[in-house]
Amino acid sequence: MNSVLLSVDAFHQETIPLEPVMVFAKALYAQDVSKIRVHPAWLVSEVADNPFNCRTREILSEFNAIGILPSNGNVIFPKGNALTYLSEYFDASVPHVNPYSDDPYDVKSICVDPNGDVLGGNIYTTDILEILEKYVPNQK
Repeated sequence: MNSVLLSVDAFHQETIPLEPVMVFAKALYAQDVSKIRVHPAWLVSEVADNPFNCRTREILSEFNAIGILPSNGNVIFPKGNALTYLSEYFDASVPHVNPYSDDPYDVKSICVDPNGDVLGGNIYTTDILEILEKYVPNQK
């Protein structure tokens, strides 16, 4: 493991209370995991002034108080549910492009779902190295 990014922001608070995430972060920090960061999602941009980003900044300050700094995070762009539920925050006159369209053959990081699903496998039933070796991106 090279680093740990904990997703914390106003959006995650809708389904995941901050308290258990904070307990986990403190436990990692106590074990001297040197590359632990919190990873926020910013609505429109990191500097955009909206209620979601304001709450995210408050959450980040709680982690900063115990010595855990944020990563650059990611930006929510107008597509899918973001466009459906948050369209009032996006400027319709500006063309928006998905900033996260990466080469599916050049995997630089992975995200494991809470149920263990990752890259078409499951870490509860298959070793992560085997999953990575067998990974083939979806052909479109």
